[in-house]
Amino acid sequence: MEQAKSEIDGSLVLSSFCMKRIGLSFESPKEFSSLLRQKIMFLLSFSGICYHVFSEIVYIGLTLTNSPRVEDVVPLFHTFGYGALSIAKVLSLWYKKDIFSQLLKELSEIWPTIPLDEDAQSIKTRSLSALHVTQRWYFATNVLGVWFYNVTPIVKYMYRWLKEGDGQIGFVWVSWYPFDKNGTVAHIAVYIFEIFAGQTCVWIMVSTDLLFSGMASHISMLLKLLQRRLQCFGTTPQTDDVNYQEIIAIIKLHQRLIRYCNDLEGVFSFSNLVNVVLSSMNICCVVFVIMLLEPLPALSSKLFLVSALIQIGMLCWYADDIFHANGDVATAAFNSGWYRTSPKCRRSLLFLIRRAQKPIAFTAMNFTNISLATYSAILTRSYSYFALLYTMYREN
Repeated sequence: MEQAKSEIDGSLVLSSFCMKRIGLSFESPKEFSSLLRQKIMFLLSFSGICYHVFSEIVYIGLTLTNSPRVEDVVPLFHTFGYGALSIAKVLSLWYKKDIFSQLLKELSEIWPTIPLDEDAQSIKTRSLSALHVTQRWYFATNVLGVWFYNVTPIVKYMYRWLKEGDGQIGFVWVSWYPFDKNGTVAHIAVYIFEIFAGQTCVWIMVSTDLLFSGMASHISMLLKLLQRRLQCFGTTPQTDDVNYQEIIAIIKLHQRLIRYCNDLEGVFSFSNLVNVVLSSMNICCVVFVIMLLEPLPALSSKLFLVSALIQIGMLCWYADDIFHANGDVATAAFNSGWYRTSPKCRRSLLFLIRRAQKPIAFTAMNFTNISLATYSAILTRSYSYFALLYTMYREN
């Protein structure tokens, strides 16, 4: 049990790191001071991103009123969409924190530990290695991207100062404030707040995405190990009682994995819906900015695009992986040595096959199943929106 918990915690170390930056944790602090510090940090983080999104909504409204041109309005939407998505995700994470904690505990109870045969160990090692690489690339892309946004005003100021001998440091985001933000003290305060708000959005996004990818990857791995166990079933001479007990154990494990997937789908369903809805808008708007409005050296928007593509792609990939891994359980059962077993075992195996043929799917609040086909549809919609915006931009 301790080995399982250690390996699971190790696979979610980046998610836990990001969660602690916003004042969340699946483990309750032992000291009152730590609990108080955690609650204050969460309150500041949540309040910061709420005002950040509110100020962007107000600025978008003012821009639409004063200058409703495509090139003035579109660059404001992808950062607003990212902030809105962060709010949806942090609310889901906070509200269902105890459920997540229980799911991690259940996962440790069915986690594969030594001794494992060579093939099973190979499946486990490949799965954990692939997850390790994916999570670190995603983490690095998001953190690097937000810091490109954070330092861009300073870089622009230094460039103007070296070229023209004068300049003024701008702001990280285009937002509205109920005071004059150009004063010295106000400028510094706003700049620090915008760095904090942007970084908080990234901590939220990365923590929830890595939590989902980690837990989904582990379920996919367990389903593949179940396939391996089924393929070995009936291949060696055993008594009917031993074979029957083995197939009952396999069926119980499969049913437990199905329940686990359904529970996981329930806690992520709302954030998945917001993710699917906003991803097309975010990708479309940032592509519009890169292609038509910004010069080639503007790396921050390009990194935003990369992280947006990886983020929704990772969600769809792992959901699709579970979908196919469960379907392959039926194939593995058919390829087992069922013909060497008793009719009682065959009937039980038939029950398993029929259940495995019923898909397991992550959904966006039951509006649509999430898979690689969803990813393709999101990219198609993004291109359609971009083509529409490009036509409007050229007409003006």
